[in-house]
Amino acid sequence: MTEELPEIPGFRYVRPLGKNVHLYRAADGEVAVKLLVDPPRVAEIRTVAGLGHPGIASADRAGRTRAGLPYLVMRYFPDGDLAAAAPLPFARVLEIGIDLADALHAAHQAGVVHRDVKPANVLRGERGQVYLTDFGTTGGDHLLWSAPEVISSGAHSVRADVFSLGATLWHLLTGYSPFVVPRGDNSRAAITQRILLGATRPSGRAPQPLEDLLRQAMSADSAVRPASAGEFAERLQGIREESAPTAALAAVVVPADVPAREKARWPVYAGVAGAVAVVGMTSALLMQDKGSLEVPAGAQPGSAAESGATGTAVVTATRVNPQTLRFAWSYPSPQSGDTFVWRTNDELKTGTVTEPSVELPASGTLCVEVRVVRAGGNAEARDWSPEGCGF
Repeated sequence: MTEELPEIPGFRYVRPLGKNVHLYRAADGEVAVKLLVDPPRVAEIRTVAGLGHPGIASADRAGRTRAGLPYLVMRYFPDGDLAAAAPLPFARVLEIGIDLADALHAAHQAGVVHRDVKPANVLRGERGQVYLTDFGTTGGDHLLWSAPEVISSGAHSVRADVFSLGATLWHLLTGYSPFVVPRGDNSRAAITQRILLGATRPSGRAPQPLEDLLRQAMSADSAVRPASAGEFAERLQGIREESAPTAALAAVVVPADVPAREKARWPVYAGVAGAVAVVGMTSALLMQDKGSLEVPAGAQPGSAAESGATGTAVVTATRVNPQTLRFAWSYPSPQSGDTFVWRTNDELKTGTVTEPSVELPASGTLCVEVRVVRAGGNAEARDWSPEGCGF
């Protein structure tokens, strides 16, 4: 153990969990220890800890390393965060959104603005609970979920948190940020411009009332957004109550701005004019919604159902370090001798590998498609997979 890592009586260092977060073990369990390398807002951290809100993962204790670096001791969540859980069915996103908005509202009422709401700061409990974490410890790259006023002037506020929560829920519906364009220019400059212009689009995976609410929450004009996280929670609750009786009755429509090659893949849940007209569709759509539960991080909308039907690969992405992403994939009926052709979303890079993974240099967002080629390169080559995106 280096001098920079905390030496906590009764706890033994185990391993790193992520950037500036480490796992420690004691006789009665494990904890996560977060090093506060950026100047912490200690008063805000203490305020949030004192709330005792069931949806907030607060610190159990705090201290300093020998070198004087502050740290927090927190509950360890072995299931990780929500960044790798998306895409999720809209009903589950509604539940998560209500819980997060309620936790955020409690903090706001206590005078604490989060400043860094994003999927990676939402932890998963063993029974599906969600916990908002990292109040007052803004750090890392949060551009993909930042409000325009935060980017332009660093003006954090209640409504800026509401914007970030809306972007987080959009991510949970689709598996990627609302300001990332698959196969498009996803440089920092391009993403920043989209955020500043309020260039949001429908997720294509939710009822229209939820699409409208998320669009308002991510408006470039802060006055258009819900005035508080409490109002956001109430409106999400209203959508859940209205959609519950007809959640199984859905129709498939095509968003106008979806590329032609993907139009048939984007399920959008809409209101139903007549029960008789849709009864025959219910079973198939329920199966489609169930399939979306199995889509790994980075997969595009509709990919789970399609991958099972067509035999294409399902690609996931993991950030190895700030400069590298690892893409891995699975596919039905693997055979000895299979090879894999991959290409990036900008189609500037491509290659062939013999193992179902590849590491690529990427400091920002990158998406990859994969095609499985059977031994000998015969005619059984699979179609290109849906894109898997890393951030």
